[in-house]
Amino acid sequence: MKPKTITINDDFTFTGTLEPGELRVIVLDGNNGTAHTLDAPNHGQTIIQTVDGSFTRVDHKIGYQFKKTKK
Repeated sequence: MKPKTITINDDFTFTGTLEPGELRVIVLDGNNGTAHTLDAPNHGQTIIQTVDGSFTRVDHKIGYQFKKTKK
């Protein structure tokens, strides 16, 4: 789940692909003028960390969802 650098056009559009069933997060760092995309976990949290207002790290808290049993 390593972030990938993407190019944002002057009109704030970008060229990329979306895969059915996948969830992606886009991080725009205005201080460094960079943009990144990363996959989000199916069940969990994605935490974006910054230092001095710049994107520095992504942490994932991943879990497993058990199916509920019927009574």
